[in-house]
Amino acid sequence: MAKRSGFARRPQVHIILVPGFGAFDALGQVQYYSGITTLFRHWREQQKRSPVVLHYFDNLPTAAVSTRASRLRAYIAKRMARGEILDDDSIVLVGHSTGGLDIRRLICDLHSPRPEPLYVDGGESVSDEHIRHCLKRVVFLSVPHWGTNIADWVCSHPGWRAVIIAKLRAAVTGSQLYLLDQIESGITGCAASLTNAEIFLALQDALTEANQNYGKPGPTRTADALEAASELTFYFRQMSTDFHVINDLTSQPHEPTTKSPAHFDDKERETELELWDDPQIRVLSFATVGGRPFCFPAGVPAPVWELANPFSYPEFARDLKLSAKTDLAYRLVYRACAGGPFRWPRLAGKISLMLDPTPPLPLQIWDNDGIVNTASMLWPRGEIVLVPGDHLDIVGHYQLIKALPHQHGGSGYQPARMYWAYDTLQSTPRFNSTLFNKVWTEIFNFSTNVKTLGRSRRVPAKPPKAAAVAA
Repeated sequence: MAKRSGFARRPQVHIILVPGFGAFDALGQVQYYSGITTLFRHWREQQKRSPVVLHYFDNLPTAAVSTRASRLRAYIAKRMARGEILDDDSIVLVGHSTGGLDIRRLICDLHSPRPEPLYVDGGESVSDEHIRHCLKRVVFLSVPHWGTNIADWVCSHPGWRAVIIAKLRAAVTGSQLYLLDQIESGITGCAASLTNAEIFLALQDALTEANQNYGKPGPTRTADALEAASELTFYFRQMSTDFHVINDLTSQPHEPTTKSPAHFDDKERETELELWDDPQIRVLSFATVGGRPFCFPAGVPAPVWELANPFSYPEFARDLKLSAKTDLAYRLVYRACAGGPFRWPRLAGKISLMLDPTPPLPLQIWDNDGIVNTASMLWPRGEIVLVPGDHLDIVGHYQLIKALPHQHGGSGYQPARMYWAYDTLQSTPRFNSTLFNKVWTEIFNFSTNVKTLGRSRRVPAKPPKAAAVAA
């Protein structure tokens, strides 16, 4: 059929990956969605269907959900204005974590009355109706639809947050000085060895990558280092000046004037869901649940982690048998996420599929993936697939992948990073490549209306006392 460009083409499916908290496509050579491109190319070679295109969207790391949704809308409009997405093409939005809230806010905004269309590239206009027409499917990955306890915990400790961000900004500045960078890298390396936390390896790599004195000197190495340093500088500067997203992730609203989708009441959610039928948007959700490093009573909320009470600290409260093979980073975030004001949502959907042959225990209100309470991920529409893993496993950060020398400009080039991906939160049971491939193969198949996952028995999604707890 003829399109704007004047030639016949088959309609395309555009899969847009929307990042969560942090909201980058790549920082230096580290991708938010790691390993997806390779898997996508392999999947596409096996398919004989309509052309499928994969897009990576980056956003402001910690801006409010309304701001992030506005930027997502502008990104889609620009792709349409430039002819990358045409009238008969389909858009599939895949949102991880906060990215799912960005998508929900976007859909609400696309139905809001606006006096004029969005103008991009100096005058080309794209209407909200045009975007709605193309938006066919949404995939949610570990999305806090009703907020998460860890956001409430962070909000209750603003001083710690400010100190950590200030230290990270100082570390990036220090990476421009060779001696100081060596000290910083040495400290993070020692921390990784002592705590067995690969998050410190990621920080060490980021500082090394931003150091132009590392490795073989030359214009390419200098340019790469300056680019990495500028990205990190902007990243942490934006975090220090605009951290509104944390208020949008709490289980209780903080700013009612700019309400986050996580804070919609039941009536507002029902009104929101009606928008998904005009036109109809199909949904697939993946809910992640990490292993339990702590023992809490069933059917009731876990106690809050109190900094003033040393006996509530993760290392005191953990079960040595359950927490075996987990790292300190995972235990810290899991403990902060387990206790808080989050309660079982009345409109929560039911888990219908699972990607692990082992029957799971009934979910508790304090079950989480280290960042988001699992019960908060249960969107009331479409199928919900339960995945054993932590919050970052599902986007490809479940194993340490060493960076290898590669050809660059016709000569051997050693990357500044030691690793391309990290097991940032070392949880149990171990997420693996088989689960990763299953999840993303199903996402690609769902995007093109193909079904591959076999149906298994429904798993228990609500503990016996959940109704009483919710009340």
